[in-house]
Amino acid sequence: DSKIFHYTKHEVLRFLLSNCRWWLEEYGFDGFRFDGITSMLYQSHGIGKGYTGGYHEYFGGDADIESHIYLMLANDLIHTLVPSAVTIGEDVSGM
Repeated sequence: DSKIFHYTKHEVLRFLLSNCRWWLEEYGFDGFRFDGITSMLYQSHGIGKGYTGGYHEYFGGDADIESHIYLMLANDLIHTLVPSAVTIGEDVSGM
């Protein structure tokens, strides 16, 4: 069972984004794979949901906007520091 970050807190965003930067600068990573982001994307964490592919299912009222913003910020930071970096988000909703 995973803990959920409070993405609207400045300290949380700073911690998560600084980790992205640290891995890029310290170890020379050329990309990131954000694993299992289904639990981040939806307030229900994707539990008990059936997705058929309609945009209303993915971007409706169940969307967790704060985590979407974090992923956008992380993607922007990663590509600012390493323009050739690859970022992948594994979303298994609807599978």
